Amino acid sequence: MRKGQEARLKRLTIGIDVGGTNTDGVLYDTETRSILSSVKTSTDHADYRSSIETAVGRLLQSASPGEIISLNISTTLSTNALLEGKGAPVALALIGYEDFPHIKDEILREVSPAALLSARGGHNGWGKERQALDREALLRFAKENSGGYFAVSSLYSPRNPLHEMEAAGIIKAAGCAGVTCGHEMARSKLNSVKRTVTAFLNSSLMDVTERLIGGVEFCAASHGLRCPVMFLRSDSSLVCGQWCARFPLETVFSGPAASMRGAMLLGGVKNEDAVIADMGGTSTDIGVVRNGKALYSKEGAAIGNYRTMIPSLEINSIALGGDSSVKIGEDGRLAIGPERVQPYCRASAGEECGYTPTDALASLGIAAVGSSGRSLRASNEYGERLGLSAIEFARLVRKEVSERLREALAQSGKEARRICVGAPIAAFAGGDNCSVPDDAAIASAAGAASSSLSLDCTVSILHNFFDGNFYAFLPVSQIKGSDLESVLSRSRAALEKYLTEQAALMGFKDVSAGISEEYEYIGREKCLSSLAAITLSGKVIVHNV
Repeated sequence: MRKGQEARLKRLTIGIDVGGTNTDGVLYDTETRSILSSVKTSTDHADYRSSIETAVGRLLQSASPGEIISLNISTTLSTNALLEGKGAPVALALIGYEDFPHIKDEILREVSPAALLSARGGHNGWGKERQALDREALLRFAKENSGGYFAVSSLYSPRNPLHEMEAAGIIKAAGCAGVTCGHEMARSKLNSVKRTVTAFLNSSLMDVTERLIGGVEFCAASHGLRCPVMFLRSDSSLVCGQWCARFPLETVFSGPAASMRGAMLLGGVKNEDAVIADMGGTSTDIGVVRNGKALYSKEGAAIGNYRTMIPSLEINSIALGGDSSVKIGEDGRLAIGPERVQPYCRASAGEECGYTPTDALASLGIAAVGSSGRSLRASNEYGERLGLSAIEFARLVRKEVSERLREALAQSGKEARRICVGAPIAAFAGGDNCSVPDDAAIASAAGAASSSLSLDCTVSILHNFFDGNFYAFLPVSQIKGSDLESVLSRSRAALEKYLTEQAALMGFKDVSAGISEEYEYIGREKCLSSLAAITLSGKVIVHNV
């Protein structure tokens, strides 16, 4: 390399979105905030790595490996594994729930553990030990299920995680493939059922996620990339492979999160309200932006029937996509979805298929996908049942999809600007307040390429009026004292330390933490004796990107 050449290298990222139908890739310039090139290739569900490798190889035809500062991956792997029941078996240890059978029963209605232990232990709402931890029972359980995956949930662990941490240590010492503690996923929030389900699902995804990460990292190395390999979380932030392997459930909605970020980038959304729709093969994901910020779910991500504590954008998914099944009802009306089928235009000889909106577009000459002749013949067959020509039937399907999309957008915000992205959506979106930006077909990959770190945490400081003390409940510790200023000072320092350590584990070193405070009083008088609680909200600020 000639002297000074390194200084002229561009700072580029590669964003890859592995979708249900296609894998999209984007080469993104972080300095000019522009897309330099993009690719689209079919997704190989049997081998996600090969789809990623193909996309990366084609993008590197326009850049040198030394210019790539990050390879960012968004994938539906976690979602599909859960919905298709392909997670690994998990042994579940419940600590302190024997006196609360209704909570235990509700947990077991949500998940089916490969093995179950109910052990003594747990804490109360102020973080005080209710019962001593039954270490002998945990050791037997760990040995009986050694080599497998575990989840541990202890009563009130967000208020005191000690028993969960001790249990995890016993399980690791006996030999396990992986273990998740409830307090690790809760981030100081209380809800025994959600916390346990979240930890259980997280452990079930460790095996399949570790194999994907290993494949992607091998792919990066084979192309000469020396940059970090990052993965998109459900809140659209990035984490390194090590973090993703530890908390794979956090990527469960990385696809919709990537599309939201990408749509905001491509649509030039700043300090304004917007409704964003991303149409894929199976569904259309709709999100809302208020004053330039995407809305987050207060309840946490819901995956199928599972309720979790995973931070996620507020996404409304409707069963409307390019590959949605189109059927004619007995009353002659069209039914679209919720099933997904292989379009006639993309089906191989002898492959089972069905009519889809993609076939309608192919028949109309709007979408150049596979064999338009097969779609046109199918349009003719379906149209004859309604007394319509092939073209008239295709137009009817297009109109029906457009109306359903318009209704869904109106429900999310009548006055807000509407931005539509996704490969098929340009043919269905319309209206004065609706726009389809350039590169809309690869918005998710653009979102992955332009994402960065986002990490926050909330700490509750509660005033116990019985003993006069203040209790601060941090993710991995508790602070107690009668002097409020001392508790506040120690809590701020502990929260800042926790956030910067977590950021380092995520792959970000040069960061600082900003902390805000919110006070809650009982009654009108704002004084120490009426102070009920203080909420510390910490957020990481990245300095090197």
